[in-house]
Amino acid sequence: MTANTRIPITELLAKYEDSLIEIGYSYTTRLLFLKQADFIIRRHEVKGLGYIAASVIEEYICEINQRYLEGKLQKRHYDRTMREIERFAAFADSGQKPVTPSSPLKGTRQKLSSEFGQLADNFVAGKFHPNTRCDVRWAVYKYFSWLESQGFSNLEGVGASHLQRFLLDCSKRYSPSAVHNIRLYLKKLYAYLHVSGIAESDFSELLSFTVNRERKVFPSLSKAEIAKLLDAIDRTSVKGRRDYAIMILGTVLGIRACDIVSLKLSDIDWINGEIRVIQSKTSVPVVLPLTQDVGTSLSDYILNARPRTEAKEIFLRINAPHTALKAAVTIGEIYRDCCRAAGIEASKRFHNLRRSLGTSMVSNGVSVYDVAQVFGDRNVESTKPYLAADTVHLKMCALTFDGIAPMEDSVQ
Repeated sequence: MTANTRIPITELLAKYEDSLIEIGYSYTTRLLFLKQADFIIRRHEVKGLGYIAASVIEEYICEINQRYLEGKLQKRHYDRTMREIERFAAFADSGQKPVTPSSPLKGTRQKLSSEFGQLADNFVAGKFHPNTRCDVRWAVYKYFSWLESQGFSNLEGVGASHLQRFLLDCSKRYSPSAVHNIRLYLKKLYAYLHVSGIAESDFSELLSFTVNRERKVFPSLSKAEIAKLLDAIDRTSVKGRRDYAIMILGTVLGIRACDIVSLKLSDIDWINGEIRVIQSKTSVPVVLPLTQDVGTSLSDYILNARPRTEAKEIFLRINAPHTALKAAVTIGEIYRDCCRAAGIEASKRFHNLRRSLGTSMVSNGVSVYDVAQVFGDRNVESTKPYLAADTVHLKMCALTFDGIAPMEDSVQ
């Protein structure tokens, strides 16, 4: 391994994608590889590194091993992740191209007809987040493949009854969460097909049913943990001032990581004391109060630590080039480093700060509908999990054992 064969972080993802295309990996497989590569790159950018470092890779591998030992990763997922890390690290260090896929389909399990394949690729190429695009493509390919098994080579003659039969078949094979996603992506697909004039109907009413999914109650940080997290940040350094402002936005206002990344200087109305955010997840605009602690932390970073650039985004990379933080996962890495410094479990996610705020508001008597309005949730169902985390009021709902006499043991 020599210095002149290593690829700089800023060029790595684009060159890696070019290499995957040159070899012949399918679109879906490339998305999976690039998702893992992008995650590794963000870990390096957070640490201010310009090249892939063995120490960072080893740290990441240790985390993957720990998750596998704790039963949080299945063997199949674990093996695939390790292969992807090894493949990408080898390319980053020496420019070594990944191995050519052995499958004649080059990673694609379903081979569609040219017409269905073109429709699917055009739809998937739309405005989907990289983390979602793989799931969208999987669902659409499943649907078109099923239509082909029913004798269709195009959408002519396909109606509501076929959609119902496909979804019924999915309900027998997949979990409720998977069926929910398939239903959602099909709704988006037919909206696209209808607007494009390819389908006569968007089947919006048919595809608007609710799927009852299992919902987990995720933990939130306690007030003591949040105080410990903020106190552990070194606010005398450039990085510390930036990280502290980010943590305050999550703690006090509950702003999502994806929205913090895209937050611009023009989004802050200093005169009226407001922060205006168009949420990336819901596209719902939200106006939040510029509280004193939020305003102080932001002004301290902007005036005393933020690099002088023409970038419109508030939060920038510490090292040159001082560009905007590119992805929400970067905020997650910053949060994880802050947790480690505070001695808090590092596996907790940045979204826990938003969850903690929502739980605190509900515990203090704020209506779940008011919380939904503050958070910009389009559906109150997204806010209801905060009720499940409100242990104080849940205890008030618990029934006593009064009037229930224990059975006497007849056997002496």
